[in-house]
Amino acid sequence: MMPLGLLTLGSWLEGRHVVVIDGRFELAPEARVVELARSALLLGVSVRTGEPLREALRVSRAARAASPGLPVVWGGPHALLDPESCFASGVVDGCVPGAGEEPLQAAVAVLRSGRPLAAASGLRVAGSAAEVAAAAPPTRLWPRADYSLLDVERYFEERGARRLDYCSSRGRREAPDWLGLRPERVVGEVVELAERYRAGELCLQDEDFFADPARVEAVADGLIDAGAPLGWRAEARLEDVLEAGPAALRRLVESGCLGLRLVVGGVVRERLLETATRFGDAGLGGRFVFEVAEGDDSGRELAAAVSAARALCAMDSRFVTPIRRRRVPPAQAEPGRSLEAWATLEQAPWADAAAERRLSRVAFYFAEAQRTPGRRLGKHLLRVLSLLRVRLGFFALDLERVAVELAALVRTGRTRPAPGGE
Repeated sequence: MMPLGLLTLGSWLEGRHVVVIDGRFELAPEARVVELARSALLLGVSVRTGEPLREALRVSRAARAASPGLPVVWGGPHALLDPESCFASGVVDGCVPGAGEEPLQAAVAVLRSGRPLAAASGLRVAGSAAEVAAAAPPTRLWPRADYSLLDVERYFEERGARRLDYCSSRGRREAPDWLGLRPERVVGEVVELAERYRAGELCLQDEDFFADPARVEAVADGLIDAGAPLGWRAEARLEDVLEAGPAALRRLVESGCLGLRLVVGGVVRERLLETATRFGDAGLGGRFVFEVAEGDDSGRELAAAVSAARALCAMDSRFVTPIRRRRVPPAQAEPGRSLEAWATLEQAPWADAAAERRLSRVAFYFAEAQRTPGRRLGKHLLRVLSLLRVRLGFFALDLERVAVELAALVRTGRTRPAPGGE
């Protein structure tokens, strides 16, 4: 996924020289940051609780070593959850608790005027005992995203497709501050972006694209009227599909919708199969992401997910059914917990080791069975074996998985990422 959050922040700082660094593409992110840090005004780092904290810490330390006077500001979920653990690292000067656009803009303004970082509104600084309320999203519509801040071709290359990410709204329907761009603006921007970057597919990465059904219908009508030769995908909820009706779903397909992504967890099987039937009748593809959480009945929950995923695969070859571990939101910040403790939070093994092993096997074989194999003979063979295992529901004696993970470790020196992600 393209870093749309960083893209939004960079676009908000229009008129400033902004460099967005995606650490996933850099062999040595620290070296790139060090190169820029010597002449930079500010380093902003987006941090999520878990393993990403280690990368954020390494990059921040490298920047501080290269430019001791460079202000370092952390934002993102962890800066909101436990800013004190960020300050305890000794390399973080400020934290943005909440939406980052206006606090970051304020930080740039005060630094350019020669004032201290503490003068920026919406920012919590190290050593300050004053509580700072979480910054709310801006009340005015955000500026147009400046995709020139990203190496778009690099993302196309990594994906093997000219597929562009775009966000047309922010927030979820349950929140009072949900905000969506007008349909006319959405259609105009995506058509122009598709032409500029020769993109054939668009992924709408909204948190809740279907929060306003009338807006979705207007976007679909606009794409049809524009004659945009553009396929698109978005995330939806089961109730969105069940309440839309067959005509509305067919209208989405007519506008270029290739499929919808639904996160499935603890959903009644009958409702899930009814949703899949409506997808099939309308000609829509579906990505049904099954999430399994640790618990007393995690084994039973995993078995139900596997059964439902196999049933969906048998219904339509366009249905993709990744199965993954559900990321449990961290509890309220515990006093004194270190960044290292937060970093290892997601790595804690399940109490039921057998259920965790089965989840790893299931996630691997479903992912390989539904992955485009490419041209290598070994990939084709792995896909055939995985398809057979999914059809039979047999995931034990996972010699193929062990061989693939061992090969990845030998080739890259790192363990293979867990399948089932986005």
